[in-house]
Amino acid sequence: MILEILVSSTPTDKTFFYKECSCKTDQAVVGQLVKVKFRNKSQVGLILKKHKHLELKFKLLKVSYLLEDIILTEEIINSMTFLSNYSCIPLSLIFKQFMTGYIENVGAFDENFKILNKPSAKLNIEQSRALKEIKNINLEGFKVINFHGVTGSGKTRVYMKIVQKKLETGMQCLILVPEIILTKDWVTEIRNDFGICPQIFHSSESKKKRAKIWKSVVSGETILIVGTRSALFLPFKNLGLIVVDEEQDQSYKQEDKIIFNTRDFAIVRAKNSSCQILLCSATPSLETNYNSLINRFHKVSLTKRINSIPLPEIKVVDMRDQKKIISDEIEKSIEENLKQNVQTIIYINKRGYTSFVICGNCGFVKYCKNCSATMVLHNFKKKSSAYFLCHQCSLKEKFSNYCENCNNNNFLRFSGTGVEKVEEEIKKKFPKIKTTILSSDFLKKTGNYEKILKEISTEKVDLIIGTQLISKGHNFPNIKTVGILNIDYLLNDFDFRSNEKAFQQIMQVSGRAGRKKIRGNVIIQTYQPQHPVIKFCKDYKIDEFYNWEINLRKKTNQPPFSNFISIITSSKSKQNASKEIEKIKFDLKKNFSQLVIYGPAPSLIEKKNNLYRFRLLLKLLKNYKSQAQVKKFLKSLLSTNKTRVFIDVDPINFL
Repeated sequence: MILEILVSSTPTDKTFFYKECSCKTDQAVVGQLVKVKFRNKSQVGLILKKHKHLELKFKLLKVSYLLEDIILTEEIINSMTFLSNYSCIPLSLIFKQFMTGYIENVGAFDENFKILNKPSAKLNIEQSRALKEIKNINLEGFKVINFHGVTGSGKTRVYMKIVQKKLETGMQCLILVPEIILTKDWVTEIRNDFGICPQIFHSSESKKKRAKIWKSVVSGETILIVGTRSALFLPFKNLGLIVVDEEQDQSYKQEDKIIFNTRDFAIVRAKNSSCQILLCSATPSLETNYNSLINRFHKVSLTKRINSIPLPEIKVVDMRDQKKIISDEIEKSIEENLKQNVQTIIYINKRGYTSFVICGNCGFVKYCKNCSATMVLHNFKKKSSAYFLCHQCSLKEKFSNYCENCNNNNFLRFSGTGVEKVEEEIKKKFPKIKTTILSSDFLKKTGNYEKILKEISTEKVDLIIGTQLISKGHNFPNIKTVGILNIDYLLNDFDFRSNEKAFQQIMQVSGRAGRKKIRGNVIIQTYQPQHPVIKFCKDYKIDEFYNWEINLRKKTNQPPFSNFISIITSSKSKQNASKEIEKIKFDLKKNFSQLVIYGPAPSLIEKKNNLYRFRLLLKLLKNYKSQAQVKKFLKSLLSTNKTRVFIDVDPINFL
């Protein structure tokens, strides 16, 4: 018997042939893991096919031995193959992702699915109706459910009832969350409300713990996993349900190692597992909403908050009449909230103190040495420890108020506004106010996140200033007012998704207000008060926004009515990167004359981490018959020692 085996150590679709080992190979099955000698190293391989006889002109090595108890299911192999063909990723690299949690000779958890002696959280009338609606869709086969619910409506309680039933029947369940920092919140909520102890799986967990979870999953143990993108590559054997929480979140798009969309691959795994998948959000992606409109997905909605408190009132402030960072209206709300002992959130999606510095004498702008991006000033309130940071390559330099171009001191001007400058402005007006900043820069030290959340929940702070991180599923009970700053930059972005992203950000962060005792209020600062997105948000016209945006996309044949594929070349030599992208365009035009191609052009951030980057953008209409052939061609593009080639199917980031 000859075994056709995939190994993960080479980025290719190529498989390799091995002879039977001294053990009985008729016991070997497709999907089984084996140990083989590959390029003089011991490697783990995956059996993809078995052949009784092949005419080969070279001598075959023997399989070292079978890993008898580790077999990847047909679902996994089919899902790997689909992702490889759709996203133009070598099959071996996808197999490598499935093996990241594997360590030989590690046992499974002794006890995975455990119900504590606690009563399950009760559902209100609307939640019970939604649960019944989901169950009537048929829980036993593949179905995609767009589970839309306004912020604070209790979507988690509804889907956890389904998770509970699946676990009781011996199935495995997966809940995906967009950020590592959210996993502990989810686990605490699940344990408190349902008495179920899930396992957390993400890259920051210890290797040994991840290996134990991996072994439990591949062994078919009943288990509930709460995890980030990497959890989707666990080798589930008996998958009964997938939940993608905050399904619209851009964090689900992986853009390193392999480029793919977690939400879309989760749907593929659910389909191949014949199980249900719930896409949960208060602001679903436009693609999810469109698939619901054409009845490809089932839509179930929660329209009210758990505690029956109305959604916060949204007020729009025209900043053309004001010349300050914080409007009079937000300042007044902060003052009233301090008197009432309730909290305020200020949202601005800009890290640091200021996004760039410019010399007032010669006009020189401080740029990163490694990237074509400005250096961002951080920690300016502590002048002695202030620093410049590149948000592209993380280069860090000590701050000095000195222009390296004209050799003058104290001429630097601080343009743009980040979370730190907002805090500075607020403390000028309210010197005694207690503030905290919720931004990735402040959460890098172990324990910082838990400390900040505890300060917020115990009301030790009066005002929280946060970036996009603040909108991700947090439940702060004492927030009355949310102020939204600088949303205009997102509304006027070059990205065709800018309307959608702005709408989602406004709605998500607005949902932090008035969740428990009092009705909240939201104040949006804008220079475009008549912009349609602002108007839709102000009046909570959610369906109207999606219909408007879908019609705009349809007129211009933008996704979901077409597919984009981005091709990026990257090299230390600008000439090499440019030459390679020109060659790719020439070959595409030669082979696919009807293909719509934009570019090539330098990436918006042309130089990143000392590498020059050029980009092509392909537009494939839905009825384009050669999609599969185009992707097959793109898979054949190989990186060299001088120039790397990246394929991004359905890109979200255009930088």
